[in-house]
Order: sequence, then C-alpha cells, then structure tokens
Amino acid sequence: MADYSKRKLLKFVLKLKAFFISKDVLSFLVFLLLSAAFWFINALNKERELSLTIPVVYSDVPQNLMFEEELPSEIRVKVKDLGVNLWTYLRKKPDPVHVEFKQTNTEKGHFSVSNLQLLSAASERLLPSTSILLINPENISTAYIKLYSKKLPVRLISEVSLENQYMLCSPLVFFPQEIEVYGPLVVLEKLTELHTEKLNITNLRDTVTRSVLIKPIQSVRFAVDKIAVKACAEMFTEKTVSLPVQIINNPENISVLSFPAEVKAVFNIGMKNFNSFQNSDIHVVIDFNEIKKGDFKKKKLKIINNKPYISNIRIQPEEIEFLLEER
Repeated sequence: MADYSKRKLLKFVLKLKAFFISKDVLSFLVFLLLSAAFWFINALNKERELSLTIPVVYSDVPQNLMFEEELPSEIRVKVKDLGVNLWTYLRKKPDPVHVEFKQTNTEKGHFSVSNLQLLSAASERLLPSTSILLINPENISTAYIKLYSKKLPVRLISEVSLENQYMLCSPLVFFPQEIEVYGPLVVLEKLTELHTEKLNITNLRDTVTRSVLIKPIQSVRFAVDKIAVKACAEMFTEKTVSLPVQIINNPENISVLSFPAEVKAVFNIGMKNFNSFQNSDIHVVIDFNEIKKGDFKKKKLKIINNKPYISNIRIQPEEIEFLLEER
C-alpha cells in the first residue's frame, strides 16, 4: 500500500514538472514577468498619492509643566509625488520633526504651533518635489499650568517567598529611595510618600534585580517612574550558642541578678556568616522598667536581633528569676 502511494505521488510530481517546463508555460511566465515589470516602471513614472506619519520630538519642555491636552507624538500627512519618489518613503520613514518649546515664568500659559509652522517643518523632512495635500493635526494648541515640585520617599510594597532552606542575606535594597514629583500645590501638600506597585518574588534562592513601577497619582508627574530592587538570598543552617542575660535601663543604685545568668539560643544563620557570628549579634535582655511594674519573681526575656542574616531565634529558658539588691 505504501509503495503504491509513493508511485502515485512520484507520477504526479513528474507530470507537474513536465507541465512547467513546457514551452507554452515558460513563454507565458516570461511574458507575465515582463508585463509586471513594465507596469511597475510605468507606475513609478506617474504621480501618486501616499499617506505618511512623521514623528514629532519636543525639545526644552520643562518637567514642571502639565498640559491640558497631550501633545501629539506624530503628525499624519497626505503627499503627492512621482511614484519613484514615494517609493523612497516606503523604504525609509522621514526623520522626526523637531518642535522647540519656549519657556516662560508665568503660572499659566498657552503652547501653540501654527499650521504654517507644521507644514514648513514637515516639508523639511520630505523631498523638494513632494507636495503636502493634507496634514493632521492642522496645528498644535493647548494650555498648560506650572507645577510645583517636592521630593518624596518611596515605600516598597513587596512579597517575597524563599526556596526551602534559604533566607534573605539582607533587607531588600532599592534605588532611588526618594523621587522628585511635580504637581499642583494643593495635591503635593497632602502627599507624604510614594508607593510602588506590588513586587512578587517566588522561590528566591539567589541574587535578583527587578524594576518596579511607582503607583500613579492623578495630576502628579514623577521625575523617575520606576525603581530598581535587589533581593539577595543564601542557604542557612542552624546554630546553637550560650548568651548572657543583659539588664537594660538599670539605675546605678540597684543591682539586678538573674538566674540563670546565661540562656541557650538556637537560630537560623546564613552559611556565609556562620563562622563570623559574635555574641553581640543577638542580645537577650531584661528591661528594668518592666520589672518596676509589678512584684514578679520571674520575667520573660526579650530578644534583640542586630543582624538581617539571623532569623527564627529560640531561647531556653524563655523566663528567668531575678533578684534586686541595693548597692
């Protein structure tokens, strides 16, 4: 069955090949190509119409201005020229039109580019033989107001999950931590900080860098609309040490004796810092101000963690007895 299908397919291919190499078909194809070439050459030598888009670039526009209407980023023109010249525009788009903004010191103002100015600027980007039939928009005209500026701190909104047996080397680092913002005075007076969009990082096990957008605020413009965030994770292991119990806020005339004087601490620590751990990295304390509140003979210890690469601290015992003596 398979051999029969192959023979049938081969027979069809041979017939098709014989058809295309016949004199009649070859002659037809030659005349068809010649006709297409003559038509194309004839079309290039006649005047035609074409629609183009030309980018618009604005220069010297201060950041502390807000326009009532968004400035157009391009203009659309309908042009007329010989086909051979229009073919140039199809192969390469015209260079951008540059519009200069003339700054004023007034609180409010009006920015406009006349139809004649737009036509003149667009014509400079076209061939001398090309004529402009239509241009859209016909002109650029919009009012603007001057904005006030203020530097605001950025608050990173994030949620990070770690791979098993991994921990953060340090708190998330981001830059910039302050951003210049521009807006109406009545709006800026109410703002105290900027919030980012939520950053989600899952199964973190290495150092990664992410870009996070600043959450938009109506009528407010940012000098920078995103921040760079760096998150660093490393493997951790468990460590056990003995730590002294420390008394804080203790008056000079009273001595506080704790029983026991040391406690056992078990915690997770990053592998890189395992051997560099010092007892001063974690403080186990009793606050004398808490002792004064009652006649307790036992007090729960407080833990002060001074290092970001240490976590999940457990101490034994959690409560100790103490004795007060006057000096």
